[in-house]
Amino acid sequence: MPARLIIALLYDLVDALNMVSVLGDIGEGFGGGLVGFLLTGNLKATLAVAIDGILPPPFDFFPTATTIVIADEMGWLE
Repeated sequence: MPARLIIALLYDLVDALNMVSVLGDIGEGFGGGLVGFLLTGNLKATLAVAIDGILPPPFDFFPTATTIVIADEMGWLE
């Protein structure tokens, strides 16, 4: 879990600091979906992180990738 959590935290940091509109958001949508799937293997988590990547600032400051890793570890994702 520590490695997955560090990867999720790094992705959330990049997501929060990305100020490139449109193109950056599209890239974050695909990248976020990939990160969500690779960290959890869950489609719901993949969609949640991808949607968060598309959201523009200030709505994308919620650490979605970190949250889904913790939820997956706690058994809350099915």
